[in-house]
Amino acid sequence: MKAAPTLDGRIRIDIESKLDRMVMQSISHDARAVDGDLAERLGDYLGDEASTCDWEEFVLPDLKQGFNEQLDYIEQVLVGLDAETPGTIFIVKEDAETWYGALNQARLALEDRYHFDGENPDRMSPGRRTAWFRNQFYQLLQSMLLECLMRD
Repeated sequence: MKAAPTLDGRIRIDIESKLDRMVMQSISHDARAVDGDLAERLGDYLGDEASTCDWEEFVLPDLKQGFNEQLDYIEQVLVGLDAETPGTIFIVKEDAETWYGALNQARLALEDRYHFDGENPDRMSPGRRTAWFRNQFYQLLQSMLLECLMRD
């Protein structure tokens, strides 16, 4: 897989193999594979009772909807690609926030599940190491989004 900014202000991601496609599909899978809803899990970090009530009534419904819309969008982009042949995804400035949010959800979910804590990937089990590499890829793509599409 190759990802790079284009001269016309987009990010181009070339999906060159089935493995590349699986990595891109993992964004949504990783984000959705949380014990409980990620938006609800974020509310667990609130301390006092009053804040929790406000969170559940005013913040949580919109947050859940926004999270789901981000992931639904990424899934739709990937469905539009042929599963057997290489393909290209272009991310434009207007979609950068959606991509960034979906990648962030996936990273939060992976961290919640694996607690990487600066651990050396050479000492990780194969499944954990694979998740670590996906997390690193998501972070690099987020950095590219910030640098190329989300700066003023």
